[in-house]
Amino acid sequence: MPHTGRPRKPNPKLQQQKRLQVTDADGWTHVTTNKNVRRALRPNRSADAGHSSNPSLIPAEAPSRLTLDDLQTQFNGYRERWEGSETWRVLAGTLQRRFEGSSSISDPDPHATPLENIVCIGLGSPSGFLRGGWVDRRSVALYQLAALVGVMELIKKYFPSITTYAQDPVFNQLDRSLLTSLDITVLDHPEGFAKVSDRSFLYCPGAERTHLEQLLSSDPPLLFGGPLEGIESEVVGRYLGTRGSVRVPTFGSNEHAFWNMRLYLSKNES
Repeated sequence: MPHTGRPRKPNPKLQQQKRLQVTDADGWTHVTTNKNVRRALRPNRSADAGHSSNPSLIPAEAPSRLTLDDLQTQFNGYRERWEGSETWRVLAGTLQRRFEGSSSISDPDPHATPLENIVCIGLGSPSGFLRGGWVDRRSVALYQLAALVGVMELIKKYFPSITTYAQDPVFNQLDRSLLTSLDITVLDHPEGFAKVSDRSFLYCPGAERTHLEQLLSSDPPLLFGGPLEGIESEVVGRYLGTRGSVRVPTFGSNEHAFWNMRLYLSKNES
């Protein structure tokens, strides 16, 4: 006689579809299953110890049904929240005082050395997942992009012909299309490094520390990112010796997006 009351075995395919989002101490959100939480939070060890903590620098994987219109709508929502924040108010106010010559860390003549470009290094992907789908940093990237666009539009009031560039190997085609629609020129790695000069605003909220020496050796007068303090480097130390800085307040909507970041400006030499 058949045992009709026997419990059914769970469907392994359905179990695999149950995913969790786990945020680690560094602010990375890992999309994982119950059994893989520890593995997702464990540093990725490779045969090359020098690259054990770095994700593969390949284009991020966007959701298959995400369109450019969808991504633009998402970005507009993030931008609205960013522009209503105290973090943006402090950043924008500091820049305005610098360009209008009313800041204690402003240039004696802000227009004596005009800015030629804004260079963004290490933004991340606004649309896609990283590390083979394990890491979701889209929210951080979208807020950082909103800040970049705000900075770009503010600076254009003082330098209308300024050009904005962005470089990150994880950009996919959707990211590139979104950036292009925002009047940002996307560069392939490592073309962005060559654009940084003593007439650049360097926007590097996600730049690797290994790249900072190369970037700062060009002596950009303005930099947003960091914090640079505590980095043991002659180049970084020399840069900090000629800069003042303002730390932006914690961004409540996503504290990891601008954690402890600073705006670095040339000190007043007058």
